[in-house]
Amino acid sequence: MRKISGKRSFVLMLLLIFACSGALTACGFQNKSEQVGSSAVSGAAPTIDATLTQEGTSAVISYKVSNLTIAGDSMGAAPKQGEGHLHIYVDGVQKAMLKTDAPVRLENIPPGKHTIKLSLQQNDHVPLNVEKVFDVTIKK
Repeated sequence: MRKISGKRSFVLMLLLIFACSGALTACGFQNKSEQVGSSAVSGAAPTIDATLTQEGTSAVISYKVSNLTIAGDSMGAAPKQGEGHLHIYVDGVQKAMLKTDAPVRLENIPPGKHTIKLSLQQNDHVPLNVEKVFDVTIKK
């Protein structure tokens, strides 16, 4: 067996590293940092635009989602590219899962300060990290 040392060993090591990294990528292995931000939704990023109107102890929220189809029939199913739904939270507690784009009315909100959040979800309820947050104060 012949020993390789110096510049030759360095060049050989670089060639092996490049060859192995190309083979791993071709087999579906990816750098972990590339996988962290991935989801079933690709292409243009989903967005949500919403307005909240207070009416006494109630709040009406109208919203529009872009780059994501609200698919109520697929709620709880496997993730599918371009599909999902919304969760609504009041003070961190989930109150509803929204499966249409119709306005939603929250009633009998207790007096005080509250945070209301709409959160886009994949079909399997994994958050897409797209939210709209409202801080409201309900008067007595």
